[in-house]
Amino acid sequence: MKKTFRAGACATLLCFTGATLAEARGLACATESEISAIQISAVQQEFTDAALACGSHETELFNRFQTLFNRELRRSDARMLSMFKRLYGTSKGNAAYDSYKTRAIAHAEQRRTVPGAAADFCKAADIVFAAALAPDKPVLEDFVAGVPVRENNPINACEVKVSLTLQGVAAGSAIEPKARPALPGDPPNPNLFP
Repeated sequence: MKKTFRAGACATLLCFTGATLAEARGLACATESEISAIQISAVQQEFTDAALACGSHETELFNRFQTLFNRELRRSDARMLSMFKRLYGTSKGNAAYDSYKTRAIAHAEQRRTVPGAAADFCKAADIVFAAALAPDKPVLEDFVAGVPVRENNPINACEVKVSLTLQGVAAGSAIEPKARPALPGDPPNPNLFP
């Protein structure tokens, strides 16, 4: 009787432990702040490639960006490294983190070196640098949320995706201004009707 009870208890414990391990490894998702850290890293890698390839002006802008956002960049980078370690363990997490950073800058370089794309890449970088370095300093997380970047998520984001391309800070193209309707007492507008 005791052996049967112990075997049943062990089997039950293994089922619960198995479910917990599956949740920890297979169903783990990035948090909103971790997704933001991935986005920040992707933008930073695009900026790094622009600084290395576009010229001294972009190098100067990159250095100003790094200086201005130093604290936020370091905090975000630590959050992303922590995410990889949480999901994959210390050793594999460090390797996944390094691999993602290397892959992100390599992909930025590949997009820039497509024939005819370099000039547009550098112009887009200048636009994004200008927005980041505006006199009214933006919050980094909010700023990068509006910067389209094309880089695949390195982890399961549970339907939260970062997959666009560096194009500058873009406003929605579907927004069109509408004229205010005429109100009583408004002077007649001869341009409205022929």
